[in-house]
Amino acid sequence: MLALLQRFLERAGYPVDTCEQGLVALEKCRARPCPYSVVVLDLKLPDISGQELLPRLLEAAPHVHVIVSSGTPFSPASLPPALRPRVEALLKPFLPKELLDAIARLAPRARSASV
Repeated sequence: MLALLQRFLERAGYPVDTCEQGLVALEKCRARPCPYSVVVLDLKLPDISGQELLPRLLEAAPHVHVIVSSGTPFSPASLPPALRPRVEALLKPFLPKELLDAIARLAPRARSASV
């Protein structure tokens, strides 16, 4: 699934970097400056839960927006109010256009940065 999403987003004009481990993604987002505009985050990761990783990502990179992709319902309302505008949720399975629409809503200038 990760490879399919990567190819789809690259064909849509986005530079893409992938990570299978949540803690590796967190370290990449802690780089100064963080190279990403949007992170697509699955809630089920092999090394850390997405629920635990999400607030850490948002804190590590204050300009990053996150699209939570999960097979179980997730609501940004579960986050502190200040973080909610930076997060959207897509329930799997979703259509590729839904992902593009979420990116456009969260970070309209993301084409000039990595997703």
